[in-house]
Amino acid sequence: MSPIEIRVHGVGEHGPLSALGSVGLEPSTPPVKGIDWYKKPQIPAHDLALINWSRTSRGVAGFLWYLAIPFTLLNVVGYTRPAGRRPAGYHAVACSTGLLATAVLTAWLIVITETVLEYVPGLADATVVAELLSTMLPAAAVAAAILCRTLTRPEHGIPKTLAWLHALLALALGLAVWLFRPARREWRCWPNSFGYGADVPAAILGTGTEPRVDAMMVFVLISTLVALLLAAALWNSAAAVITMLVFLLLHATGAILRLGAGWLMSYLDHIGAVADRDSGMAPTAHLLRVADPAENRVLLLDLVPVVACAAILGFVAALAITARTSKWRETRQKAHRPAYRRHWFRHLVVTSLPQMMLPALVVTVAIYVVLAIPIAVVASNTSWSGWPLTAALILTHAIVAAVLVFIALRGEIWSVPMAFGTVADVAGFWPVRYHPLAGSSYREEVVGGLRDVLARHRERTVVLFAHSQGSVLGAWLLANELVPENLQDDALAVMEGPSLLPPKKSLYLLTCGSPLNSLYRGFFPSYFHDRFFLRVSKRTAGWFNAWRETDPIATKMPDAVSGRVHEERIEDSDDDRLRGHSDYWIEEAPTEWIQGQLTPTNGATPS
Repeated sequence: MSPIEIRVHGVGEHGPLSALGSVGLEPSTPPVKGIDWYKKPQIPAHDLALINWSRTSRGVAGFLWYLAIPFTLLNVVGYTRPAGRRPAGYHAVACSTGLLATAVLTAWLIVITETVLEYVPGLADATVVAELLSTMLPAAAVAAAILCRTLTRPEHGIPKTLAWLHALLALALGLAVWLFRPARREWRCWPNSFGYGADVPAAILGTGTEPRVDAMMVFVLISTLVALLLAAALWNSAAAVITMLVFLLLHATGAILRLGAGWLMSYLDHIGAVADRDSGMAPTAHLLRVADPAENRVLLLDLVPVVACAAILGFVAALAITARTSKWRETRQKAHRPAYRRHWFRHLVVTSLPQMMLPALVVTVAIYVVLAIPIAVVASNTSWSGWPLTAALILTHAIVAAVLVFIALRGEIWSVPMAFGTVADVAGFWPVRYHPLAGSSYREEVVGGLRDVLARHRERTVVLFAHSQGSVLGAWLLANELVPENLQDDALAVMEGPSLLPPKKSLYLLTCGSPLNSLYRGFFPSYFHDRFFLRVSKRTAGWFNAWRETDPIATKMPDAVSGRVHEERIEDSDDDRLRGHSDYWIEEAPTEWIQGQLTPTNGATPS
């Protein structure tokens, strides 16, 4: 039978012909006024198959898909176990981190519901009903979402025990808030607003004389502290960074949505549509947030986005400074134009991310602690006023406005969907095991489809040409086809049983723009260990790996397979159009190597 080349693209919403390379869209010359016309794509003489894959459509879920990003990232944390670390302990910490995230989600939904119910007519005299609605309704919604997803979508593979734990936790938190009424407790040592003290501006001076604990603010501080402890227990800088950023993001998003909900209900009340604060939920019915006095007060809770966003920006700045100081000098030694040096600098930074996480994490925690000090000072003596307070409030409202615009446009702002989509496609490689609200994984479905395609051609000579994330999927299939799922993180696991793929002598692998060594081996060492790469190399008759210095994620394969992989560093033309991570399909070196493997020798026909 004639040989065949099978191409697999990387992450993103690719078109069915994207694996032909951008030359397929290159305008023909000379240009013709009034129309566009293009050159014929380069099609090899041998048989060619293009595999197109993408994860579950994000358009169906709309904005809810963006809200799933934190839980998807926490799910990834469970797979970042360092090599040699005991699985049981690490998995327990990762599961605990997921449970804490569910508690944070439930608490913020309770606070948002309280904010909305302040304007729902008919609840002023129905205190018990309002308390039940504001606590048990959000908790039940979280539990129902988790259980419905787990029980009605078994293809997601969510562990039922994990789902029930999260659902019961949400219900237990709602019940505890309703029974304990934390915002109604008197804590004289914790003023709940800026409404106490002689130095507070008159515009925000409250009339209350009985300080009560703003329970949600206490919950924010305690949950962040617990997240810090869990991140430390992971003993993994990358996992700790993800954990910290996720909880900062959860708290910032919750506070922003609460403030946005308050704005919306206040506007509806102002125009006399649906909402009526005078007959809405009574201030004494609030259980997680103190609501009296109704006007002229500022919640400490409203400053949470400022602190969280500042800490996240601090992480970005620390990462940028670390990269600049450690990598930029190396790029300046290149005798290339600035555009080439910038691409190479990005390559050095991205491929070194696993090693750069620890210093950035230290700076992030330090910034968060430093920025939390003013809030603690305000809470203890309420002496902070004037321009710092004004600036903080303006910044908070600006952040809220930006997020609300983002929601209204459903994320269609410049390249934001592309960036979020790329993160989700990479994070979606891992099955849902550590948080039931994480985005569904595409790995088993795509790898299964790829296995079926290769099995159909097992009597032919096959070259699997995989780019970027496609190379991860292809390598995963070759290394783990015969390895049980529960042993895929075991470096000593052995392959057993018959294979459905073409035999070794007629199967070739070509990877290009591959993050296998730079990112996956760095962030997931328990899965992408030396034996993983050895299993891939032993399963093929030849392995060719192409990469560029201007490609942000691609590198050589590990030393463990040195000599087993033909490494090809492709020079990028030093002009204004650097190819970087794209167009490996039409590079001369890979296409010549493929032709060499598929071309009959001595009159023989490849089988």
